Amino acid sequence: MHKNVLFVCCILFFCCSSNIFKEINKPYVKKDDDMILWLTKRKLVWDDFRGIPDTSRTNVGAVTQGAIEIIDSNWENEIPKYKIGCFFIKSKSWTRVNDSYSLAHEQLHFDIAELFARKIRKAFDSLNVKKNKDNERYQDIYNFYVAKSEKYQDLYDNQVYFNDFQQQQWIKKVGLELARLKKYEYISENN
Repeated sequence: MHKNVLFVCCILFFCCSSNIFKEINKPYVKKDDDMILWLTKRKLVWDDFRGIPDTSRTNVGAVTQGAIEIIDSNWENEIPKYKIGCFFIKSKSWTRVNDSYSLAHEQLHFDIAELFARKIRKAFDSLNVKKNKDNERYQDIYNFYVAKSEKYQDLYDNQVYFNDFQQQQWIKKVGLELARLKKYEYISENN
């Protein structure tokens, strides 16, 4: 890796709220085209990073902010059915760099978020099969996986830290995990 490259710290914040399950009748609406839904075919480009860089963070080259949110929900026989989306938030994500290595690093943060969205979808599916009606159980699972995702994001940054070999290992690792959970990929009606 080039020694003159600005240190890039990548952060993925999850917009989650304890009230997320109380807003179940509000289907996802694009907010001025500010959010990008994670899709297999759609990779991030630097033009997606529209936020204003935080000048107080001089050692940070780019920040990715995302959200795992309920897109839609309904109830079938008193059993909650949730559609979970993984989003990149353009206005909250920013960059001061434009190299391909850093972009791949940021993309993997987004991919990790999708990985944990799939884990949530899988766990919700399991609860649905068991005909679980306890909305608090769904909330607990959501909170658990969002917290695990944040720790996994930190682990990724700590292990990679400008190590090309480790970056490639993580790309393979996350790619395999996404493939293993392919059944739980959200497919948008707009695909």
